[in-house]
Amino acid sequence: MTTETIKIEGMMCGHCKANVEKSIAAIAGVSEVKVDLEAKQATVTFDPSVADLETIKAAVADAGYTVVA
Repeated sequence: MTTETIKIEGMMCGHCKANVEKSIAAIAGVSEVKVDLEAKQATVTFDPSVADLETIKAAVADAGYTVVA
């Protein structure tokens, strides 16, 4: 398993947090997602043989948020 932290802009409320968590959790291979609204980031644990960071970032962008790093 690999754990990565992604900086995300555009999240402003609990609904935003839930939306990002749901979008990332729907990706095959993702085992855990923790979104920190105040820090504007998501910590994602995933199986790199199934999912990759670019797919996770794309899911965040598709949900309407901006991936910073």
